[in-house]
Amino acid sequence: MKSPLLTLCTLLLSGLMLQAQPSNDSLNLVKLIHFPTSDWNVPVGNGKCNDIWGYADSSGAEYALVGNEKGTLVAHLSPFQQAIPALWVPGATSVWRDLKTWSHYAYVVHDATPNNPDGLLIIDMDSLAQSRYRFVKPTYTNPVTGIVDTFQKAHNIFVDENGILYAFGSNIGTSGGAVMIDVATDPWNPSIVGVYEGDYFHDGYARNDTLWGAALWGGVIVVDVTYKSSPLTIATFATPGSFAHNCWLSDDGNTLYTTDEIADGFIAGFDVSNLSNVNEYFRVRPQVGTGVIPHNAHVDGQHLVTSYYTFGVHILDVEYPELPVLAAYYDSSPVSGGGFFGAWGAYPYLPSNRLLVTDREEGLFVLEADYPDVSRLKLTVGTLDLSTGSTAWGALPGHEMLYWKSGGDSLYVDSLSHQVLFYGLNATNDTLMWNYAPGQNLAVHYTLSSGMFPHDTLIGQIGLSLEDLTLPSFDVWTGKESWALHGLEGHQDLRIQLIDANGQVLRQFEWQAGDDMVVPFPLSPGAYWIRYESRQGESASVSVIRP
Repeated sequence: MKSPLLTLCTLLLSGLMLQAQPSNDSLNLVKLIHFPTSDWNVPVGNGKCNDIWGYADSSGAEYALVGNEKGTLVAHLSPFQQAIPALWVPGATSVWRDLKTWSHYAYVVHDATPNNPDGLLIIDMDSLAQSRYRFVKPTYTNPVTGIVDTFQKAHNIFVDENGILYAFGSNIGTSGGAVMIDVATDPWNPSIVGVYEGDYFHDGYARNDTLWGAALWGGVIVVDVTYKSSPLTIATFATPGSFAHNCWLSDDGNTLYTTDEIADGFIAGFDVSNLSNVNEYFRVRPQVGTGVIPHNAHVDGQHLVTSYYTFGVHILDVEYPELPVLAAYYDSSPVSGGGFFGAWGAYPYLPSNRLLVTDREEGLFVLEADYPDVSRLKLTVGTLDLSTGSTAWGALPGHEMLYWKSGGDSLYVDSLSHQVLFYGLNATNDTLMWNYAPGQNLAVHYTLSSGMFPHDTLIGQIGLSLEDLTLPSFDVWTGKESWALHGLEGHQDLRIQLIDANGQVLRQFEWQAGDDMVVPFPLSPGAYWIRYESRQGESASVSVIRP
């Protein structure tokens, strides 16, 4: 569902959404069902939940496939917003369980090696009433060594559009890379058709015979798997936190999204349209300094759905991946801060658009989204002066925060003037200081946010590039009641402006060559700027203090 969202008047160019967050636990997501493990009526004991997947049969009935430390639950999601257990499959005890579907079959793996590992669990979703499922352990013969391995476990799985199941972090081979299993030819009796052993893959995504592997410290590794028996690495790149936990490709195949499963880790977006020149679009992390950990991200059309430990599910509108906007969130956990508690996974692909979330301690949540329409503003500065001691300044509408990408410094925008000055880094008051000197060639990036802690609304990241220009400077002498300007005798027909801290022009003068120029003090003490502009477009400004 979508609802219109009233946007504020923008300063320039295209629009950017501002949105307040009404509570500390939800925005544009409504809880339909909460199904804690105590209501499952199966012997899970104190087993915690792990991953989640969904399924809809030919009649339209929808199901949640819920991983648990003690086994796998299939729950029917009724149209009356009830979750009804349809099948429970006990399994080897494991913190990690992952689930995917192909045709009318569900496939489940677990990690760690208990005394009696399960291998690959297959559930016939068309025969739930008959409880039709089986565990299989396909074998693989290494073509070089002749060693025969039996599939016992894996950390994660993914099934591509051709019915190839990729098992990551398995016991097959020496590195725990990717085992490729054909589940299309005979879904009930799958067979291993290839193995990638170059690096350990924690998770991954595959499309069009290209495998994107999340290799933790190894970053993202891109593999050509056209020939399953001889996969070939074609590209690698690092993620912001150097701990690539999972990745997911956009529908158009041009953007890859990643999560770094570390405290204060980033979600990031990369332009992968040219693998020889991969560029980062953005990086996002909420509640910096609290240790919140991102876990799994999935692309659902123009939305990026990400589960965070202790922070719930967050959904970014990534229609324009260089300017992501927070569209919705729901915090399922009473726990906050760091640690591996709370939301493990989220599944956004049911035909009804109901969103499934597993919380480790709290169980299954079924949510309904009411996504807002998002508009964006590409901010450009109103004036840009690049000489020594000069300023770069502009105006922003509304109550906003500025976060510098590198340092996290913030600036609260005055609601009355709706303007903000930024002319240097690391300011602690109403002005974000930015000292520019000739000879520099800078690109300054900042992020707009709602400033509503603890759920800061990411509005967008803007880049402002500066190039060194050779402009004449001038001196200002402060007197008792005015400023005197010196150093511009060689120029004619200069326009002089006195600008206050809100960027408003208070006074404007014309200065002819050879004349003395005196600028009277304004009424109020404080910081001001004196700026000149020549007919040739040259300009410079100096910050001054009115005693």
